[in-house]
Amino acid sequence: MIKVSRLNESLGGKSILSEISFSLEPKQNLVILGRSGSGKTVLIKTLLGIYPPDSGEIYIQGIDLLKGDKEQRDKLHRQFAMVFQNAALLDSFTVRQNVALPLYERGETDSAMIQEKVVQSLKLVGLEHTADYLPSQLSGGMRKRIGIARALVYEPDYIVFDEPVSGLDPITAREIQYYIAQIADSSRATLITITHEMRGLDRICDLVLFLDQGKQVFFGKLDELYSSDNEFIRQYLE
Repeated sequence: MIKVSRLNESLGGKSILSEISFSLEPKQNLVILGRSGSGKTVLIKTLLGIYPPDSGEIYIQGIDLLKGDKEQRDKLHRQFAMVFQNAALLDSFTVRQNVALPLYERGETDSAMIQEKVVQSLKLVGLEHTADYLPSQLSGGMRKRIGIARALVYEPDYIVFDEPVSGLDPITAREIQYYIAQIADSSRATLITITHEMRGLDRICDLVLFLDQGKQVFFGKLDELYSSDNEFIRQYLE
């Protein structure tokens, strides 16, 4: 469970997030909506402990992220996986090595187990045949799917998708949304998706957090968002 209460964050003396409050139960999937510069990514980085907040509370699985000791915080952060907007693959590593990297970083040494998990993760995104390819041999959509496989490989409790379909053509975007929806349906992890794309949200989200200029405009179910009488939200949806 994630619980955020009255979170405030500023960077360089500028207020970025103001009075953000929401809660997320295990296996509930959250979409964070908003225009560019609305504070979506800063919110995630604050949840991950990269930015310490000015004030407020963050509880993850009952642990106070701001007051817990370093061992507790490190344990929590290892339960998160990030799928970056540009996939962030290492060009000199094969697909197999890229996907295995988080396991090695966590101290795994059983080579057979690592390779089994890599193959399983690649199968989940339909790319087991690319294990010995280099990233340069893959399309943009395939690299995104490898990024998803790398996030899945150590079975995290939370997976964060940062603008997963940004810059993709409509066909490839639908393909990526399909695999994210498959993960959501399998309840393998709680998904948190940062996006400004409205298509396909019903397949990957239980709750929506809508930010604008660092302020919380809406938090609730997707159908409630569509029926909102907030003028800004109506303009955004149109």
